[in-house]
Amino acid sequence: MYIVMNLPEERKLQPIVKEITVVEAKKELEKNRSKRILLAVGGSFALVLALLGIFIPGIPCTPFALLSAALFAKSSEKLYNWLLGNKILGPRIKNYQRRKGISKSGKIKVIILMGTMVLISSLVIIKVFTIKVIILFAGLVGAIVVWFFVPEGKDYTEDNVEGNS
Repeated sequence: MYIVMNLPEERKLQPIVKEITVVEAKKELEKNRSKRILLAVGGSFALVLALLGIFIPGIPCTPFALLSAALFAKSSEKLYNWLLGNKILGPRIKNYQRRKGISKSGKIKVIILMGTMVLISSLVIIKVFTIKVIILFAGLVGAIVVWFFVPEGKDYTEDNVEGNS
């Protein structure tokens, strides 16, 4: 069975999906101020969690910093540039963007650090057996996620970075 549609010739030639330029996207965001505010608030919340992650074991710093950068990029160019220029979080975000992931050696370091903190927490600090098991299981799940699901990026040296000045 075939369905025949009699559309005017000019309508047949129109593209189904409209491509949006950066300028049009910025204009669209300027129109939708409430969306920009919500994205900025979400980015700020993720930034607070990233800063807490520096000092509190178990809260991941870099994923929250990346989330904050993504939300700031969609809401405010000024906040995004400020975050990338930050001495503590900026280099982490730039490395992730450049490498398109975490290098294998970086993954190993993350898993070792995470495993150390999980073992100290569960074996030394926590006294309740059930909570110890939960923490150990969560650490195992975290290690699996880092190893198998976090994209693996390239190690960069000065020789293979394009556009060096």
